[in-house]
Amino acid sequence: MSRRKGPEERPAVTIPSPEADQLVQQAKAGDSDAFAALFRATLSIVFNFLYGRSKDRALAEDLASETFLKAMKAIGGFEGTSRDFLSWVLRIGRNQFLDHVKSGRVRWESVVEEMPASVAASNPEREALGRIEGEQLRRALKQLTPEQQEVLSLRFLQDLPIADVAAIVGREQGAVKAMQFRALRSLAKVLAAEGAAEEWDT
Repeated sequence: MSRRKGPEERPAVTIPSPEADQLVQQAKAGDSDAFAALFRATLSIVFNFLYGRSKDRALAEDLASETFLKAMKAIGGFEGTSRDFLSWVLRIGRNQFLDHVKSGRVRWESVVEEMPASVAASNPEREALGRIEGEQLRRALKQLTPEQQEVLSLRFLQDLPIADVAAIVGREQGAVKAMQFRALRSLAKVLAAEGAAEEWDT
């Protein structure tokens, strides 16, 4: 196999994109540099996802390393686009974390400390979240179940579509939509009780 540009020579790639789709195909064919480019493009997302759950930077780094090692070994059998690749590695990372949870070595943590002060308003749910001050939103999110927090994090922090969230958490799309609806309803009730969401009607 011919030597391609070294990882340091490759420009950053956006996922999803046609260029990233091509990198996926190259990585599947055994191009380690292409996989390295995908690794760099998705590492921060995977790390933040894991750190949000463990609140342990060292553990998140270890789990992220294990995640990409597993992905590198399994990339030959991967089917899909670069968008699917992101969901795939997040699902591997989630499973790595759940294995640690089951072992009793770490407890499930929420992701609320990473919730930004504002959320991009591209649909009614984001507009509703965007009207709430960051600290109020963080406090309210802590009162949701870990599963509800996870869905809202993936949907509104990582900006993933329902289909990708469903693939990551291993549920049907309808179940994820229902969980999101219940989570937003619960969030609205908590915020309304604090006087922060009088006009929020989801």
